[in-house]
Amino acid sequence: MTAKCGEHRVHHWAHRATRRCDRWWEPETEWHRAWKNLFPEDWQEIIHPTESGEKHIADVKTESGVVLEFQHSCLREDERKAREKFYPKMVWVVNGRRRKLDKKQFFACFDARRVVNSEPRIVPVLWKEGALLRDWGGSRVPVYFDFRDSEPEDAVRFDAPTLWRLNPCDPNGKAYLAAVPKAGFLRAHLNGEPFEETCREVVERAVADCLQQALRSRPLIGFERYMARRQLKRRRF
Repeated sequence: MTAKCGEHRVHHWAHRATRRCDRWWEPETEWHRAWKNLFPEDWQEIIHPTESGEKHIADVKTESGVVLEFQHSCLREDERKAREKFYPKMVWVVNGRRRKLDKKQFFACFDARRVVNSEPRIVPVLWKEGALLRDWGGSRVPVYFDFRDSEPEDAVRFDAPTLWRLNPCDPNGKAYLAAVPKAGFLRAHLNGEPFEETCREVVERAVADCLQQALRSRPLIGFERYMARRQLKRRRF
């Protein structure tokens, strides 16, 4: 914001000139600013011009070219898709506490008996269950949900701040959530490590191992056998 303190109009605050060119801009929250300030200042507010002359401003763009967008407010599906198409390499970090019931519904989707992997913890969910998962389940890029510190009443608790990575979902509505330490996420992106590729490979390998174990441990029947083999073939491909 820029202070406008002239002699003829009431003193007020106005958006910076560059903001007027970005139709994706929205007011920042304290949560939003706190995330941006975890990265170097010269990585923040990076302007990307379009062929039509419009300008889009990425919250953070790392030296390795990954755009990090921190999302607090509700986002229309068409705008989400437009951003994902515009930025070649990007991830979302979403405030998981914007709505009162989001956190409770999110963890209610977990089934402790169906953990795919224990370390890191990877759990399957149906992405159409719970408002947060419905809002972001269609994303083609990784989405990280930030619920901040664990609280005593939480069903799933961690000693250190943890993000939940929603991997891009398959057409059948099955999605996998992976627990990612916030410190590790920051360190990897600050150092330019291929973090997103590594996370995707870890999840795919864990899912494939789980499917193979299921095929070996008990005879699957009918449609269950068909779906297990189909998913295993897809993961191998």
